[in-house]
Amino acid sequence: DELTPGTMLQNRYKIECEIGRGGYSIVYRVRDTKGYGRRVAIKQINLRNLTPRQIIEATETFNRETTLLPHLVHPGIPRCYSHFTDPEHWYLVMEYIKGQTLEEYLQKSTPGGSFSAEDTLNIGIALSSILEYLHARKQPLIFRDIKPANILLTSRKRLYLIDFGIARTFHPRKAKDTT
Repeated sequence: DELTPGTMLQNRYKIECEIGRGGYSIVYRVRDTKGYGRRVAIKQINLRNLTPRQIIEATETFNRETTLLPHLVHPGIPRCYSHFTDPEHWYLVMEYIKGQTLEEYLQKSTPGGSFSAEDTLNIGIALSSILEYLHARKQPLIFRDIKPANILLTSRKRLYLIDFGIARTFHPRKAKDTT
């Protein structure tokens, strides 16, 4: 059950359009009517039609994101503002970043689906900076899902790491969790 433009959530968030989707979720660009009209992104996790095992996985993903994201402050990680639920959905309200994933960019915007050596180096440096921040925390965070679909690039070539659904806090005795 996808949300249509104009739908209101929480008497506050007005759906503008869908901007992405993943395993159990759809991400929408939304107008926050009580937050000075700013745009935000809302990730909707739909529980309807999931198997019990999928519900457990979706629950773990949602709990991880709502626990981890509000504490991450880095220019390459979208801010998490809040979350809410209804009987069949969970919602995560995040900073909206206008851009496209590296996957989309490579498919649509580059000849032969590749970057120049300079752009590749800049992407690598920016991504390394984000990962260094995550790994240097008091409780290191292992992202575990680096792929072009989880890297957002703005028109000014600013890079963001998105989708912390399978990230894990590093525990030395639980290496299997953070592989």
